[in-house]
Parts: sequence; structure tokens; C-alpha cells
Amino acid sequence: MPAKKRLIARMAAAAATVLAVAIAVGVVALLVERQHRRRFADQREADERQRVEESRAYLAEVAKRIDRLPVDATLASEVESRYFEERPRGAQYVWATDLGGGFSFGVPRSAFDKLNAIYDREVTPRLKEGLFVDRQSFLLAFIDDYGSIHAGPDGRVDLVERGHRLPLDRWEPNGTIVLSVPLKTETGGPLGSLYLKRAPAPERHREEEPAEFVAAVGGATAVFSLVFLWILLPTWVYVDARERGVRRAPLFAFLTVLSGPVGLIVYLIARPEERPTLTCPGCAREVADGAFCPHCGRDLSRAICPTCRYPLQAEWAYCPSCRTEVRAQPTASPVPEAG
Repeated sequence: MPAKKRLIARMAAAAATVLAVAIAVGVVALLVERQHRRRFADQREADERQRVEESRAYLAEVAKRIDRLPVDATLASEVESRYFEERPRGAQYVWATDLGGGFSFGVPRSAFDKLNAIYDREVTPRLKEGLFVDRQSFLLAFIDDYGSIHAGPDGRVDLVERGHRLPLDRWEPNGTIVLSVPLKTETGGPLGSLYLKRAPAPERHREEEPAEFVAAVGGATAVFSLVFLWILLPTWVYVDARERGVRRAPLFAFLTVLSGPVGLIVYLIARPEERPTLTCPGCAREVADGAFCPHCGRDLSRAICPTCRYPLQAEWAYCPSCRTEVRAQPTASPVPEAG
């Protein structure tokens, strides 16, 4: 095999090895990364279930301690202290209503005082006009945004920083917890309802895993190796076609650039099976590349095309393979053998 083709074959073998290793490493890294993602998602689901169970248990515990309305001031203070403790994990609003839907107490107090004032000032006067928005629905809808709302002239509420009207049945973000339990007197009679609304927990961002970096490097290396192999294919086709005296070597190389393995297969089918044999016109022995015969030292510039190495005949003015003009040169005398 000529030196050029051996070099191309070695580079192709190295690129194929790198490609295989990169794909294997990338696949393993992706599997590891997928496990990490699944583990992170499972942990988030477990944390969310835990938040729901904790909220349900806390609401039931508070309800057991309420047997009359309004509630005891000490209990209200304890609930408000719990609000500030849980705020880093998502604000937790607790409020109670009596049997008639009247507001009894709410935590945090400042938030419910503001919303109740807006309801009494803007919504209640319009109830006689056919506008029906009960207090419980109003509190449930807007308690999350109490810090950035004001009442519009029609009794509806706007979010100031968003600049658009927000209806009562607005979408709640994922992770919002809304619970309620009935309140009973000491004798078991109905007393009212206790509500809890818990905002979503702050979003946890998954830390970047080493597997992500390894997968990215493996993917980039695989792409680079594949592109390198894609470039080597037409290079090999061109070199082989020139060695075999194929007249349309650039065309086959260009076809391989466009279609890759398909072009290579087409070339392998169409190429001549035998390479043209180059013989020295002086000693009739086979020669390869070079300007002179390695056996007798004869000048081969008129016997072999200097461009495509196609064997020429003495009377030809142009190479039949590449159309290179063959200039007539004086024939060099054979080098005498040392006696």
C-alpha cells in the first residue's frame, strides 16, 4: 500500500477508535446523568408529599385547639410565629371563618387586615348591584399577592407590577397547597372552617454533576471524530483513484463528500480492479513514484505523468488521464554501472 494511503488508513483507524470510545463514554455518562435527574425528581416529589402531610397534620392540630370563635390570642400568636418559621420553605397562610362565612382570624394578620379592608370598601358595597364575590373566595385568591394588589373601580383586583386584571379563578402555581378542616365546639357542634394555603417551596436547582460535563465532552469528541472520518473518506477515494488512473477522481471524491459511505460504495464498485502497472522503458522493471527509475536511473518524466502518475507512451503529447501536457525532454542516458 502506498505511503499516502497507509497514512490515511492509520488516521482513520485512530479516529474510529476515538469515536467508539467517545460514544461509549458519552452513553455511560448520559445513563449516569439520567439516574441523577430521576433521583432529583424523586426527591422533589418526596419533599412535596412531606410538605402536604406536614401541612395537613398542622392544620388538624390547630383545629383541635379551637372550640370557640374568635380564637384565643395566645393560639393566634403561636400560629403567627409558625408562619415566620415556615416562610423560607414557602409562606403558610392560616385563617378561620364562622358558619356565616364571616372572617374570624388570619395569619399573618397584616395581610388579612389589608385584604379584608379592600373587600369591605370595594366589594361589599357592590353586592347589592349583583356582583357576587364571597369573602372566602376573595381571600383564597389574593392572599399570595397581598403585598402588590389594589382594588379597581369595578371591585376587581389588579396586580400592580403585572399591569393587568387578575380574576378570582386565576391559575395557581404548581406546589400550592390548599387545605381546610371543619371547626367544632366542645360538644361537637359545627363552629366554622379553618383554612390553610401554603405557597410553593422555593425552587431547588439541581447542582451540575460531573456526568453532565463528561457527556458533553464525549458528545463533542464523537462529533469531531465523525467529521474527521467524513473528511478522510473523500481523501482516500481521491488518492486511490489517482493511483488507479481513474479519469474522474475529483468527481468521485466530491460525491463521497456529499454522500459519505454511499459515495465510497459507488466508487468501490466503479473503480478499476487493477492499478496501472508502471514499468521503466529502459529496464522494463516495475517502478513506483519518483522522477527516475530506481533500478537503472532512467529519467521517467516522459514515461510517467508527473501529475497523476499515469503510464505514458513516448509519442503522446498529453496525459490521457489528467490532460497534463507532456513536454518533450531529452532522454537521459542510463547511469553506467560501477565496474
